[in-house]
Amino acid sequence: HITDKKTIKSLAKACFNQNAAKTANQLVVFVVRQDLWKKRAQSNVDFLNSVFDKQNAKNTEKRRSAALKYYKVAIPTMYTSFFGILGLFRYIFFNIIGLFRPIFRQVRYSDMRIVSHKSTALAAQNFILSMAEIGYDTCAMEGSDTTRVKKILKLPSSVEINMIVGCGVRHEKGIYTERYRIPFDQVYKEI
Repeated sequence: HITDKKTIKSLAKACFNQNAAKTANQLVVFVVRQDLWKKRAQSNVDFLNSVFDKQNAKNTEKRRSAALKYYKVAIPTMYTSFFGILGLFRYIFFNIIGLFRPIFRQVRYSDMRIVSHKSTALAAQNFILSMAEIGYDTCAMEGSDTTRVKKILKLPSSVEINMIVGCGVRHEKGIYTERYRIPFDQVYKEI
């Protein structure tokens, strides 16, 4: 969350001088941290254990076991990497299993990058909707020199920038035209 005007000015340049960045009161940079998967998984395990311990009911054991198995087995299986070799083995293994039953098939490193970016984008969307709810305007910007952004913010090289969101009360210079939307019938299909 960037409030420093000098940093905002530097980031605006890294965002190709988009008006939404130049006129923003504040910027929020959403980052993907695949390097922290072990820490995040353990945080979820600790949280789930505390929640299930409070419930202290026998009917929660099955749910507890399934939830903990996800973070203790599935997540390490997906995110553990050895120079990309494990991803290839996982891909072959999971696709063979997929011949016989439904299974998660996006298991290569590149697939997990996409999953991580989607999850971060969903968090950003939640943030944007929450800001609108309390009366603030936002503008999500994907266009930026991400290497420069990481340098400005002194982020580790393993971090990936998902998007930068300009926040505040809209400024007329930040608005180009009416909002364009692809016609609904071109993007929606009911089955």
